[in-house]
Amino acid sequence: MRRIRTVTSLLEYLDSINCPMSRSTVNKLIRTNEMPYIRVSERVLIFDLDAIDNWLSIDNLDE
Repeated sequence: MRRIRTVTSLLEYLDSINCPMSRSTVNKLIRTNEMPYIRVSERVLIFDLDAIDNWLSIDNLDE
């Protein structure tokens, strides 16, 4: 499982796969539970990159 821990790392990953998003967009997706993540404490989030890749694929199918 490929996991990262910060929104900054997630933004870097999204840029690297040619799917750039702004920090405010990611924060909104987290706040509305539209993006997969794991909250391990109030201020610590974990992002499973396999789940993110799958989410992006499913999200693109809806367009």
